[in-house]
Amino acid sequence: MKLENCWMPRALAAAIVVVAVCAGCGLSEQASPAGPPFRPVGSVEDVMHDVVYPHAEVVWDSVGTIITVEGTNEIRPANEDEWMHVMQSAYTLAEAGNLLMMEGRARDSADWMTYANGLIDAAMQVMEAADNRDDQGVFDTGGDLYVVCTACHEQYWEKPPSAMRP
Repeated sequence: MKLENCWMPRALAAAIVVVAVCAGCGLSEQASPAGPPFRPVGSVEDVMHDVVYPHAEVVWDSVGTIITVEGTNEIRPANEDEWMHVMQSAYTLAEAGNLLMMEGRARDSADWMTYANGLIDAAMQVMEAADNRDDQGVFDTGGDLYVVCTACHEQYWEKPPSAMRP
């Protein structure tokens, strides 16, 4: 059998050529694609003031009990639109966690990321409770959201509440 009539060396040679071409074109495992060209618009303070704070307030104000001398007032979403509003605010809070992790906003790669991920996790739990029309669940997970926010503020907030812009 002559070597030129054998398919094995040709197949092996073709495979070597393909691997070499792929490696040369940057298709190897070591090449990593560039990320999307994110363009942060606001500062961390802007995201907190204009995105996180108002939507957290929607969650925290959506369920509760007010006891006065006149009696007890139970607060909960009364219709589908109000439940949807809570879900939309929770969704916005979850995405805000991603905004806070963007390069240029993240204060560090350790605790900051843990808190931002905690914001995402807590907001997703609020979304699930609201989707199930579970007022006690929204109350409880809203408490978890508060704990995450407070822990982050204790470590990173540089201004006292009175210095926050209106």
